Amino acid sequence: MFEKVNKTLDSDVPLTSFSILMARYKGDLKILIEGAKAIDTLKDGDKVLIAEACTHHPLQGDIGREKLPNWLRQRTGANLDITVNAGVDFPEDLTQYKLIIHCGACMFNRKQMMTRIIRAREQNVPITNYGVAIAYMNGILDRVTGMLV
Repeated sequence: MFEKVNKTLDSDVPLTSFSILMARYKGDLKILIEGAKAIDTLKDGDKVLIAEACTHHPLQGDIGREKLPNWLRQRTGANLDITVNAGVDFPEDLTQYKLIIHCGACMFNRKQMMTRIIRAREQNVPITNYGVAIAYMNGILDRVTGMLV
């Protein structure tokens, strides 16, 4: 919906999303914005981890299992190796990944989300979240985060 809403609203009307608000509330928005820029460095064979905090039952069209992987492949033109982990299943060794895209972490507290961000940073793996990544791929990241950073 980002693309449609962005085109519909006048540019002087603030625009953001739940996931971006959660990125600021539970994580470190500046780190997650920086992490989104790694999307354009992805190439064939690169591993991407899509991490979800909850263990919901995925439905057809699931954002983490279908939409994000498709958007990443369209954006990069690369044949990516994408892994989806849910709940507390988060690898100790993150160095095999070129990017981590995390959900909004509504089921986590700030400490849990920051622990994942810190671990990614310590292992030099860019990390972002769903909303930040989607905004970046739609070319509206500055608009949807400008009032928050």
